[in-house]
Amino acid sequence: MSGKWRTRRARMSIPVVAAAALAGGQLTAGAAAQTVDQDTARTAARPKFQLPLPCGQKWWTSTHKGHASKYMVDMINKNGKTQGTPVLASAAGKVTESKFYRDAGNVITVNHGGGWSTRHMHLDIRSVKVGAKVNLGTKLGTVGNTGSWTSGAHLHYQQQLNGKVVQAKFNGRTLPVKWKYGQHYETSKNKCGPEPPKKYYVVTKAKTSGYTSTNGKIKVGFLNKGKNYVFCTAKGASKKYRNTTSSWWLKTDLDSGHVNKWVPAAYLGKGGGQPKDTKGKTIPRCK
Repeated sequence: MSGKWRTRRARMSIPVVAAAALAGGQLTAGAAAQTVDQDTARTAARPKFQLPLPCGQKWWTSTHKGHASKYMVDMINKNGKTQGTPVLASAAGKVTESKFYRDAGNVITVNHGGGWSTRHMHLDIRSVKVGAKVNLGTKLGTVGNTGSWTSGAHLHYQQQLNGKVVQAKFNGRTLPVKWKYGQHYETSKNKCGPEPPKKYYVVTKAKTSGYTSTNGKIKVGFLNKGKNYVFCTAKGASKKYRNTTSSWWLKTDLDSGHVNKWVPAAYLGKGGGQPKDTKGKTIPRCK
């Protein structure tokens, strides 16, 4: 996949590449389209940008020699339809450009403060106007194929610092520079919500009461004997089960329907040390 879904090699009229000039058949960046090395980019507080596409979707990313900067990114959907997919704000900010250009098509630019901005080109539609305040995940438009300098539906995307294109980062990770599709894809974490807590599996030796806290005073429901999952562990009041006494407690969802409650780790029958799961891994302390 190398010949389709790209911004073509040509002079664009939009400000970011207005100073580009053809040299030896390729675009070379002028003052308005210069790149910034990563040490310079780190001098400003970069927002924690997310992929500007719906949560969970996977998108191939690529640049090519026709771009004024190798850090300009073209994206196509890895598993589904590209055209018409919502384009979302990578971080909170304010729309400073919402305009149609003959060559770049529909363009949206968002100012994120601190010198940082993002640009989105070739959109099918623009859903926000200049001056609109947006949050992470706000719909800006949809992926399209507008403008004369595109060879197929894709999203052309840039992260800029003080007007200069820099190497993009998504979810805190630097996007590698790839020169054709099929070499690297990103999975969107845009507005995915909190990740579910990790589960650790243990075996309780008997049915036990659940408690509202690790002081072991107020009972709420029960946890059955057998294999159960827990989320984390904490210290509290000592409890005894047969020959095992422990001051460790386990946070879990009870079989009675109560969630995020506490059961004594003594019912694991494994001594008084910090509890471990069935694979021998130490269960982390609750934060």
